[in-house]
Order: sequence, then C-alpha cells, then structure tokens
Amino acid sequence: MASPPPPPLYTALADLAGWTLDRTASFPRSQRFTFGQRLDQRTLDALELVVRARFAAHAAKVPLLDELNLLLEQLRVLWRLSAQRGFISAQQLQHVIGRIDEGGRMTGGWRASLDPARARAPRQCGP
Repeated sequence: MASPPPPPLYTALADLAGWTLDRTASFPRSQRFTFGQRLDQRTLDALELVVRARFAAHAAKVPLLDELNLLLEQLRVLWRLSAQRGFISAQQLQHVIGRIDEGGRMTGGWRASLDPARARAPRQCGP
C-alpha cells in the first residue's frame, strides 16, 4: 500500500530548504558558520517538524505546528539580517520572505483545521 503524498507544506519547505542550502553556500566564509549554519539548520528543522506533525497523534500536532511557526519567524529574522549584511540581495530577501510567509499561512491553516473553535475566535494583538 502506497503512502499518501506529502502535504503541500512539506513540498514548500523542501523547496525552501534547497534554495536555502544553495544561498548559504555562497555566504562569505567568515559568516557561513554564524548565519549559514543557523539558516540551514533551522530550515531543515522546520521540514522535520512537518514530517513529525504529519505522523503525530491529533493532540500532538498543535504543539509541533506552534514550534514550526516560531522557527519560521526565526528564519525571517535571520534572512533579514543576512540581507542587511549584504549576503543576499533585496530581491532574494523578498523571494525568501514570500516563501516563508507562504509556509506560515499553510501552517496556520493546518493548525486551524485541528482546532476549529480557536479558528473562529477573534484574534488578539499583543499580550
């Protein structure tokens, strides 16, 4: 019996991982460890969380998806810092942030599907 195809979020983050690995390989040698390794690791961690959430019990999915949202935010910050340091162009930054945002929307949709009551509740800004 064949397993079902991976969720679209997996495909989106796998593509992001490939793009990330290609970009960080061209970072200045002195920054590959500081920025490159962190970007690579967090991107691969995000992909791993999707796999874990896919096969987790229903109740265990929500914390995994919350952790994924945090990782996506960390990626946004690291990519912005990388652009400020001149490791990627403004166009590349716009591209990668768009891909991360797409992953965030998919994550939010998945999470909302697991907790319909929360999805209908009004969202609050701030503490």
